Amino acid sequence: MTIENDIIDSAIEFLDRIRSEDEATIFFKKKDNSDRIMKCTLNFDKIPKQDKPKGVDLKKILGLIKKNILHIYDIEKSGWRSVPVDRVEWLQTQSGKMYKMSPGFWRK
Repeated sequence: MTIENDIIDSAIEFLDRIRSEDEATIFFKKKDNSDRIMKCTLNFDKIPKQDKPKGVDLKKILGLIKKNILHIYDIEKSGWRSVPVDRVEWLQTQSGKMYKMSPGFWRK
């Protein structure tokens, strides 16, 4: 796998890249420092009806963002997962394009 020079510079760009793709793959270090590769989506057409959110709790979402955590749907495990955004190292789109995360991108 080759990571090109394409860089994601902000958390908004990171979320937008996942949202704009049907699927994306991300690599990050879990809290216990183990490696995790996750095939994920934010495309609600790809999320089973029983797993779609019933509503949006902006206060909860903003609280998680302040803790550098985003919820992303894990396609392979069929469930929502918390991703420590400050530990994401790269993202690969469904078309195969690779992006590295710029240092501190989640703060922007």
